[in-house]
Amino acid sequence: MLSQIELLKKYDLRVRGHLGQHLLMDPNTIRKIVDALDLQPGDRVFEVGPGLGAVTREVLRRGFPLLAVETDKKFVEVLTQELLPEYPDLFRLVYGDILKTDPTKTVLAWAGPGAKVKVIGNLPYYISTPILFHLVEHATVFSSGVMMLQKEVAARLTAEAGDEDYGRLSVTSRFHGETEFLFDVSPACFLPRPEVMSRVIRYTFRPFPPRECLRNETGLLELVRIAFSQRRKTLLSLLAHQLKPKRSREDLERVFGALGWSLKVRGETLSLEQYITLAAALEGFS
Repeated sequence: MLSQIELLKKYDLRVRGHLGQHLLMDPNTIRKIVDALDLQPGDRVFEVGPGLGAVTREVLRRGFPLLAVETDKKFVEVLTQELLPEYPDLFRLVYGDILKTDPTKTVLAWAGPGAKVKVIGNLPYYISTPILFHLVEHATVFSSGVMMLQKEVAARLTAEAGDEDYGRLSVTSRFHGETEFLFDVSPACFLPRPEVMSRVIRYTFRPFPPRECLRNETGLLELVRIAFSQRRKTLLSLLAHQLKPKRSREDLERVFGALGWSLKVRGETLSLEQYITLAAALEGFS
């Protein structure tokens, strides 16, 4: 397969950095990312946004089946003509928007139930958070993933309660798995160069999140969403206005009192375990 520069010239392509397209050009970084997947016999790889296939080819070269979802029609054309003929038995390409794709159905149709599937991707900066939320919602079909994000977004994944970067993504991602910081990638490794530093993380999916006495996972995640919807307001005030089914402020005050919490507590100060405790208390309150 031709190099990415050669492909750009051959197909007269322009990479649209303003749309989050930044091609990873550094071969050492590409190898490090694939190495971090720790691919073992029987593993399969699900790639988000392969671009012109630099990381894709490195995975295929090592002999592992890979399914990629790409939303850019021109990139799909290039991959279909250049990479698919080289690895017809290992490579499968889906043309579509990852946010409109059902990863569970797609992966199960491709790999079958029980397959060990790992995620890889250089996520577009401007939609990396929605993509992360989308992937963790389908944690049951993935074992782990190595993803490159804007450094500031990656920091939210590892932030602790009370940190400046702590938010909804911090809590939700922790509920569905664990994040490990691997290494940073300089803008000089990309074409075009982004204006921000990138960070590579490893995410280990948890197919069966910690439920303790919690019956309603959806209720917990909605609770977290409400808690971070307006960071300047107290959690009690937000729940009184947004929680469904609606609870009176007096009822909520009794729940907080039973937990020994201040009525002025804010969402950004609570850990995942405390959110689970609150969700369970609301479920059991009558």
